[in-house]
Amino acid sequence: MKLLYALRFLTIIPIPYREDENLEAVAASALYYPLVGTLIGALLFAMAKGASLLWSQETASALVLLIWTLVTGGLHLDGLSDLADGIGGGKTKEEKLAIMKDSRVGAFGAITLMLFLLTKWRMTAESMEAGLATVLVAAPTAGRWATLLAIRLFPAARREGMGQFFKRYGKLREVVIGGVFAILVALLVSGPAGLIAVILAVVLTMLAAAWVSSQLEGLTGDVYGAVIEFCELCVLILIVPISKFF
Repeated sequence: MKLLYALRFLTIIPIPYREDENLEAVAASALYYPLVGTLIGALLFAMAKGASLLWSQETASALVLLIWTLVTGGLHLDGLSDLADGIGGGKTKEEKLAIMKDSRVGAFGAITLMLFLLTKWRMTAESMEAGLATVLVAAPTAGRWATLLAIRLFPAARREGMGQFFKRYGKLREVVIGGVFAILVALLVSGPAGLIAVILAVVLTMLAAAWVSSQLEGLTGDVYGAVIEFCELCVLILIVPISKFF
């Protein structure tokens, strides 16, 4: 049942609400976030292999990115865009948080999304060309573990929000078990190179999250979405050069 909660929260799969749901159960579903990432990754890997039989690697990569965005409803990209607008457009913490709550996409958000998606498309194609398409399974898994880690390591910028919710009802075991799972998935599907790429990506993501936390005096739901996207991209960027040594 907790897996269903996680699927409903992180994807567009239409899973109905139950009358007996409670906050503790929903928070505990965080344990399954990395598994949801693995399921998403398996879909992306299947899409990459199938599309590569019909189109060029660049076109196949674009289709993978399309599915990647659709299956998550663009939720995490929206968080990335809001974060870019807030950091780029606000001077004080209050201004930045106010801008991030605005549903409109500003110049900083639009530019960030364009550059981010372009890089993600090219890095996906690069991985496929290098015979490392299995990283498409490891990256989403690592991204969802990273957001659990960020929730635990940094304070919430708002008194009421996603961060406070998970801090109140979640447990440390979700982070630990999720981390072990993400590392095992990376090792199994992408070998030592995948393992190192995931660990380095998570470290880089936490450093970025620490900087954002210094700007906002904590993190928000938008930042958690951006954490997922940033970590996924880091894995994609790192896997090819690391694989040259393993």
